[in-house]
Amino acid sequence: MFLVSAAEMREIDQKAQAMGIPALILMENAGRALAFHTERLLGKKGKVAILAGPGQNGGDGFSAARHLSSRGHRVRVGFFGKREKLPKEASQNLEMLREFPVEILECDPGDPEKVLSALEDTDIIVDALLGTGSSGNPRPPLDAAIRWANSKNVPKVACDLPSGLSADTGWVYEPCIRADVTVTMGFPKIGLYSYPGRMFCGEIVVEGLGLPPALSGREFHAKAVTLDDARAFLPRRNPDHHKGQSGHVTVVAGSLGMAGAAVLSAKAALRAGAGTVTLLCPGRIYEICASMVPEVMVLPCGDGPVFGPEEDILQRAVENIERSSAVVVGPGFGRGNSQAAFLKEILPSLSKVPCVMDADALFALKQLGGLSYLAGYEGNFILTPHPGELSRLLGISVSDLGKDRPGYARRASLESRSVVCLKGAGTCVADPSGYLFINTSGDPAMATAGSGDVLTGVIAALAAQGLTVRDSAWLGVFWHGLSGEKARLKKGSYGILAGDIIECLPESRKTMEILEER
Repeated sequence: MFLVSAAEMREIDQKAQAMGIPALILMENAGRALAFHTERLLGKKGKVAILAGPGQNGGDGFSAARHLSSRGHRVRVGFFGKREKLPKEASQNLEMLREFPVEILECDPGDPEKVLSALEDTDIIVDALLGTGSSGNPRPPLDAAIRWANSKNVPKVACDLPSGLSADTGWVYEPCIRADVTVTMGFPKIGLYSYPGRMFCGEIVVEGLGLPPALSGREFHAKAVTLDDARAFLPRRNPDHHKGQSGHVTVVAGSLGMAGAAVLSAKAALRAGAGTVTLLCPGRIYEICASMVPEVMVLPCGDGPVFGPEEDILQRAVENIERSSAVVVGPGFGRGNSQAAFLKEILPSLSKVPCVMDADALFALKQLGGLSYLAGYEGNFILTPHPGELSRLLGISVSDLGKDRPGYARRASLESRSVVCLKGAGTCVADPSGYLFINTSGDPAMATAGSGDVLTGVIAALAAQGLTVRDSAWLGVFWHGLSGEKARLKKGSYGILAGDIIECLPESRKTMEILEER
């Protein structure tokens, strides 16, 4: 499902008007759609309070008021703006309301409580205060209207996006409407699917507004990954398929005390369809790893507790990396100068094959110079940082990162010339061209140690089976999230282990293949 930025949606609106579709018609279609979903949520004839703002979003609200009134609902509109400053089409829709039994309450900016108290007796609230063009904390009197709406225990429908939500970043300003349904117009906006904004949207409904098909075929730069998307990209096997055609994943991972991370990554790669998996680990944990996964070829590197730049270790690592179809490096790697020196020496070999770089390898990358250090190896790296790891690589705080997850994922991808998966709810996957994928699968139950290690194995397995690094990344993230959902359904929301996610990989793949309802 394609996503647009606020600027892209404005451009689409302008092109539609240039094609002969008046803005008034687009507003009429938006109002009709908003009324339909308000009535659907209400489920009966009732009392509707519409909060209308000073822009085109308010005009959509005026149009919806007319349609709802004509269907027999009692409609009151709180207008939080000035008539003389309304856009032309919004002003026209406000004037049309004169012929309908709709009570219009105009707010005195200094006394919003007067209007809000008059709207108290309502069965549902429609938020048409702010649209995609707004940014920053809502100002008075709009902030009072939003707080009032959130305090009411009635359903709330947002027009285009909840007021107070950034259309481009998903950041939630203070205050922000908590909607039960968001009716987004034309195309869905990036901010609706990026967290924390996604939590404020409720059900997201996309209404096309009757835009010309030519506008649907435009070049987009973002997508929310759906089950249909995943199904279309799954690697398939012919009747005469053999393991050599499913690729060979090499996992370079583990250190004393963290053998489990290495094993989880290797097991996940097998469950995700890799034909063969080799695990390279420090010699001190070789016996532990070899005893845990009989299906994986486990090879020791040296006899110490961690990887290092010693010649025998490097020789074994390089030999195995260069004959692999894809590589994972970093899970349970450990943090130290020895590991950073080891990573530096094997990077030329890693750059020759698709390489998933995670966890402690990202820590070592920072020691080597950060994201830009990879720019010279353009094309084959997939970085899978969590917010703490990416904020360290970018030199910003975790809180700042959270204000624009899509933007920072794109920035990291551009700086490193690599695909970047910024993990978390609504994982953002960006490639150096600026294209963005936002994941829609997953469950809070997946917040458990080792979940990220599993993801590395899934992505590497897909790359080994021939997908591009970009497609391996977004599809791997979706599949991993879907497996987490399956694990939660089987075991509940608490106590899920990373191994449970691995065991659900085949079942969730089956779901993607046959398009079952999630």
